[in-house]
Amino acid sequence: MKNLRSEILKALLRVEKGSYSNLLLNSKLKLIEDKRDKNLFTEIYYGVIRNKLYLDYIINQFSKTSLLKMDSEVLMGLRIGVYQLFFLDKVPARAAIYESVEAVKIILPASQKGAISFTNGVLRNINRKRNSIKLPAKNKDPEKHLSIKYSYPMWLVKRFIKQYGFNKSEKILKAGNKRAEVIYRHNSLKMTKAQFIELLDAADLEYESTFLESFYKLKKVNNPAQTKVFKRGGAYIQGTSAGLASLLLDPSENMEVLDLAAAPGGKTSHLAALMNNTGQIKALDISQSRLDLVQENLLRLGVKNVSLKKADASKYQDNKKYDRILADLPCSGLGLIASKPEIKWDKNENIIEKMAKLQYKILNNNLNKLKSGGQLLYSTCTLAKEENQDLIKRILKENKAYKLIDLSSRLEKASSLNLETKDKYLEILPGEVDSEGFFYALIQKVESD
Repeated sequence: MKNLRSEILKALLRVEKGSYSNLLLNSKLKLIEDKRDKNLFTEIYYGVIRNKLYLDYIINQFSKTSLLKMDSEVLMGLRIGVYQLFFLDKVPARAAIYESVEAVKIILPASQKGAISFTNGVLRNINRKRNSIKLPAKNKDPEKHLSIKYSYPMWLVKRFIKQYGFNKSEKILKAGNKRAEVIYRHNSLKMTKAQFIELLDAADLEYESTFLESFYKLKKVNNPAQTKVFKRGGAYIQGTSAGLASLLLDPSENMEVLDLAAAPGGKTSHLAALMNNTGQIKALDISQSRLDLVQENLLRLGVKNVSLKKADASKYQDNKKYDRILADLPCSGLGLIASKPEIKWDKNENIIEKMAKLQYKILNNNLNKLKSGGQLLYSTCTLAKEENQDLIKRILKENKAYKLIDLSSRLEKASSLNLETKDKYLEILPGEVDSEGFFYALIQKVESD
């Protein structure tokens, strides 16, 4: 690749316009042959997205032109340069500046020489005076300090502090800036644990155990979807907190299970494995293209007890009663910032309110599909009380035939985590647990049919 930074710059501009960072990165890495270039592309690409506010804070101190008036290509080129200067010790300052300026030069027309000179001048000035840069004082303006230091929008910092307090919030913010781990879930429908481990070892993959028995953290892997164990269906890429949801639902063989929001199929296929391909799982999704992705994953993983249905879970009706319902519902995603850092910049308070309304509609529409004694696991990958604790309290208040089950015993059975449930709920916080942020609540129907 002739100029790696120009490709990074173009990719980052696409993320700014709404592209999903993980999907776009995967498509870009396929075009890069050199392993070091793959790693550098990934590091700068995600580093700029994660640290955008901090990078802009620095640029703003050395630019006479406001960020809002800059060409988007110039601003992104400056971010790429500043990220390398402050976060990548192995890239010499001279090279970081030169390559970033070249990237802007490649993308901008030749007529805009002034913009190129401006980019060069700002980066050189920042490099000369880098030791003079100071963060907002923690004791004078703690919220702004956290916002700039960890590069989070102020509304999100205030929300976390209100909900969790300052110290716990700082842990969450810091954890959100870590590079997301790649986790393999062993798929027992395609191979034994011994065969799975044998393929990992044969590929010289470094791995370690997690708090879930069948989930393994990969230490070094460039393309986890291209390994032999993945292609043979022995592995599925799934975070540990996401994997815990199916274990907490605890399905048994031959049960009837309803999955209300199945795509991309990770939890659906996990349920199928836990049920040993027996019983029947009905998996819904509102999008046919997403159901096609579920189908593709189920075929690779050898799942045979799932029927797919294109349906809006907030309106879906059938005459069946189910032993288990998995309600892993669409949410604001505030627990997934480590793996999808653009969430910081794409979400707002309105999204939280919108998601809470949708979740309420879906739960209200499907609670009555439980058999007497049947259980529904509600889970989200967000840290917003409106979508989690507050929502479940409202649902239980309005539906007297259902009760909340304490998740303590299920958690102990499913994992090695030593966490206390609060008010019978379970919440996993990044920074306290090495995993994604998640919320779980188990609801049981108590009245007889």
